[in-house]
Amino acid sequence: MSLQYRSEIDGLRAIAVIAVIIYHAKIVIFGRDWFEGGFIGVDIFFVISGYLITRIILLELFEKNSLSFLYFYERRARRILPVLLIVILVSLPFAWHSLLPVDFVEYSKSILSAMFFGSNVFFYYATTEYGTDSALLKPFLHTWSLGVEEQYYLLFPFLLLLIYRFARQHLQTVFLILLLLSLLFSEMMVARDPELAFYLPMSRFWELLVGSILAHVELKYGYRKSRLAAQLFPVIGFYLIIHSILFFNETVPHPSFYTVLPVLGVALIIGFSSGKDLIGRILGSKPFVSTGLISYSLYLWHFPVFAFSRMEGGSITNHDKFTWIVLTVVLSVVSYFAIEKPFRNKKLVSKKYLVISLSVFSFVIILIQLSVLRTNGFQSRLPEIFVNERFSQEPWNDLEKDGKMCHGRADNFCYWANDGGSTVVNLIGDSHMASLQEYLVNRLQNQFSVTTMTMGGCWPSMDTEAFNKHGKLDEKCSSAYQNQRISEINKNSSSIVIISGRLPLYLTNQLFDNQEGGVEGGYWGFLKPKDKNVSFEKMIKNTVFALAEKGHRVLLVYPIVEVGWDVPKKLLANRPADVNQIKLWLGENPLTTSFEVYLARTSETFRVLDSLQHKNIYRVYPHQIFCDNQIKGRCVTHDDEHIFYADDDHPSYKGSEMIGDLIVDKVNEIVLADSN
Repeated sequence: MSLQYRSEIDGLRAIAVIAVIIYHAKIVIFGRDWFEGGFIGVDIFFVISGYLITRIILLELFEKNSLSFLYFYERRARRILPVLLIVILVSLPFAWHSLLPVDFVEYSKSILSAMFFGSNVFFYYATTEYGTDSALLKPFLHTWSLGVEEQYYLLFPFLLLLIYRFARQHLQTVFLILLLLSLLFSEMMVARDPELAFYLPMSRFWELLVGSILAHVELKYGYRKSRLAAQLFPVIGFYLIIHSILFFNETVPHPSFYTVLPVLGVALIIGFSSGKDLIGRILGSKPFVSTGLISYSLYLWHFPVFAFSRMEGGSITNHDKFTWIVLTVVLSVVSYFAIEKPFRNKKLVSKKYLVISLSVFSFVIILIQLSVLRTNGFQSRLPEIFVNERFSQEPWNDLEKDGKMCHGRADNFCYWANDGGSTVVNLIGDSHMASLQEYLVNRLQNQFSVTTMTMGGCWPSMDTEAFNKHGKLDEKCSSAYQNQRISEINKNSSSIVIISGRLPLYLTNQLFDNQEGGVEGGYWGFLKPKDKNVSFEKMIKNTVFALAEKGHRVLLVYPIVEVGWDVPKKLLANRPADVNQIKLWLGENPLTTSFEVYLARTSETFRVLDSLQHKNIYRVYPHQIFCDNQIKGRCVTHDDEHIFYADDDHPSYKGSEMIGDLIVDKVNEIVLADSN
C-alpha cells in the first residue's frame, strides 16, 4: 500500500496560510479587518498534520507491524528544521539593528525555546497575549504552533504504537475518547485561563486527533463514499472554513466548542473530497497547490518580516502590508527550492550531511543566543541613551509583590503597610497609572501605606464597565470590579486617592493620530455605565465626588501626552550609524509632537476634570513637563540622555520618575495642608 498524493490537501494548506498571513497583516478594507478569524488557519494546519502523520505511521504499522522511530524523526527533521534555522539566522542582523536590549533578550529566549520545542510554553509564561499589537512585534511568536506540533510528534508515535500493540481493534474508540477528553479540557480551560488554553498542547490535541481518525478510516476502509456525499460534504466543509475566517474574532472563545466548526469543515473536505468534486478541483488547482507547497516557508517567513517591518515606526498603510506579503512570498519561493526540497531529498542530502549541517547551524544559533543573554542584549552595540534607561517592554507590569504582578489583579490588591504613618495612599487607574506605580510606591512607602489597584483599559468609575469593539463585556473591567476598587478605598477613611488613566481615549473612543504620520494602530472598545440613562461623564463625576465627600483627598492626574509613534523603536530605527554623533543627532532631530494637537485631543478631558470642584480635589498636569517648554509649541519625548516613553503613550521609567516627582510633591502639599 502506498500513500496517494492528494492535491486538495495542499489546497487546504494554502487556505490556512493565506488566512494566517492576512490575519497578521491586519489589512483594513472599507473600515473593517475582514480576516479577524484568520487565526483558525493554524487549526487547519493541526488537522492536516494529524491526518498526514497518522497516515504515515499507520501505513508502516500495517505493512511491517513495526515502527522505525529513527526514520520518522529523520523525516520530521528534514521537513521542519532546515528552513526554521535559516529563517532564524537571517533574522539575526535585523534583531541586532532593531531591538532594544530588553527586546533582544526576549527575542533570544524565544529562539532558544523554538530550538528546544517549547515556544508555546515560553510565550505563555512571557505573558504574550496572542493577537494584540504588542504581540505583533515579537518576531518568532508564531513558532508557538510548531511547539504544539513538535510536542505532539514526540508523544504521539509512542502512544499510537502502544495502542496498536495492545488495543488494535479499539484504535478508533481510543482516538475518539482522547479527542473528547481534549476537547472538553480546552472548553474548560478557555473559561478559566484563555491564554493557557490557547498555548497548551492538551487544548489542541483534539484537532490533531480529528486528522488521526480520518487517516485511520481511510487506511482501514478505503474510499467508499457515495457520489452525493462526495459532492455535498466538501462544499459544506469549505463553507464552514470560510465562514469561520470571516466571522470569528477575538470575542470567540478559542480553542473551544466554537472551534469545532472550522475543524469539522477541514474534516469534511479531507474525508469526502475525491479531488474530482467541485471543492477538490478548486483546491487542487495550480494556484492553490503551488501556495500549499510553499506554505511552511510562508508561515515561517511572514511573522519576522511583518514584525521587523513594523519596528521601523511611522504610519503603516495597506500598501506597506501588501509589500510585506510580496517579500514574504519571494523569500518563501527561494527557501522552498533552495532549502526545503533539497533537504527532503535523501539523494541530495544524506543522513550524515543532514546531521552535520543541522548540528553546526544549531550550535552557532544557540551560541549566539547565549551570548545575547550573557551580555544583556549586547548593550555595547547601542548608544548610551538606549542603554542607561531601564527600558521595559510593558512598564505597567513591572511592579510585583509576592511573586505576582500588581497590575491586572482582580482582587488581593498589592498593599505595602507603613506602621509609622496612618495615611493610606491608593493608586488607582489603568495601565497609565500602572506605568507610574513602581516609582510612586518606591517614593511613597517610606512615609505612607500604599495600595495599588490598576487594570488595563479601566478608568475608575462606579457602576461602569468596559466593552470591546464588538460590544462584548470585558469581565476584567466589570462594574463589580469597579465597585470593588472603590470599596477597597473606603476601608480607610481620609486616604489620598491618586487617579490616572488615558481618559481622552475613553471619552472620544478614538485612537490617537498626531497628524504628522503617527497614527496609532490596534483597536479600542468603550466604557459605559450599567444604567443606560446615565452618561459616562456623570459616573466619573459621581465617583470622584463620592470619594471627596467621604473625606478622601483625590488627586487627579491629567492626561499623559500621547505620541503616536513608538518612541524608543522610532529613535532606534533612525539613529545615526556613528554612535558618537547620537547626542548631536538627537539635538538636531528631536522627536516631538504638537502641543496644539495635545490640547485638541484632551479638550474634553480637561473640561470634565476641570468641572470637578471640591475642597478635597487636587490636580497634577504632566504635560507641563513635556510641552511648550524646551521647544515652543511642541511636546518632547526625550532629551540627549533619556527617553521618556516606553512606547507611544506609556512613560518609561525615566518618564514615570518625572511625572512621579510632580505627584509626590503634590502629595506632600496635601499632607502639609492637613497638618496646618
